[in-house]
Amino acid sequence: MCLPAARPRFADLVGIGLSATCLIHCLALPLLILLAPALSRWIALPEGVHAMILLLALPAGAIAMRDGWRRHRRLMPAILAAIGLVLLALGLSAHEGWIAMADPEAADRLSTSAGALTLAAAHLANWRWRHRGWGHKLRA
Repeated sequence: MCLPAARPRFADLVGIGLSATCLIHCLALPLLILLAPALSRWIALPEGVHAMILLLALPAGAIAMRDGWRRHRRLMPAILAAIGLVLLALGLSAHEGWIAMADPEAADRLSTSAGALTLAAAHLANWRWRHRGWGHKLRA
């Protein structure tokens, strides 16, 4: 059965639109997370939001890195992601006062910002290697 010419074109347009949305999301979200400590002065967040973000980032990072590993067999994105998640956890620990620091607010900002940037770099590297077809690919 042949599809009318408009259907594949529409599917391509939808695919391009979804890909562009994904790209904007992937690039903008780390920047918003990076700006979150600065924005918190004007936006009141619930008390447990930092822990919730970390609890969402852990499985999301693990799933993304696992899927990337299956496709490109590169360990560097997973190592960067682990470092970024540890830095985010240190920032949460400083924020909540679980570890003693001379200036917990500065430690929170520094650790969270470094963690967000490192995690974003891990996702970017993972995405690039997945979509460029570098490394080994699984057979379908």
